[in-house]
Amino acid sequence: MYNKRGWMRILEATIAVLIVSGVLMVVYSRQVDRGIDSADYFSSLQRQILKDISIRSDLRINVLNADDEDADDNDFKILNEFVGDMIPDFVGFSISICEVGSATDHCAMNGDDFRDTLDKDIFVEDIVISADLGVGDAVHNPRQFRLFMWEK
Repeated sequence: MYNKRGWMRILEATIAVLIVSGVLMVVYSRQVDRGIDSADYFSSLQRQILKDISIRSDLRINVLNADDEDADDNDFKILNEFVGDMIPDFVGFSISICEVGSATDHCAMNGDDFRDTLDKDIFVEDIVISADLGVGDAVHNPRQFRLFMWEK
């Protein structure tokens, strides 16, 4: 059937396949271990949420009309619910809306959330919504929408 030379070639081919397979497994396992770090995850999630807010006319109008000083403000509640529906349960968040260029309104995180996150990494992204030209009346009221996130 096989002579000595044939068996040697089969053995060499088997060893070569094992070596290549081992190298591929090591490279693959190192890539899986790296995964995505939390900063990249939060940044990506925040950018997606802010993009959705910027392209949807109804949410832009909510940002332009919101009063984040008033806990019962309907526009602010709608935005808060929208963000809450977009994020997983292990992520805490807070939103802030302020006037662009204001000397007194700095778009800071509310005090309760700030105290609760003192020992945590907080990730912040924001977007400026300046106008909505939609189907109704045009609205021009430049506002900054800031999104704070942290791991619970």
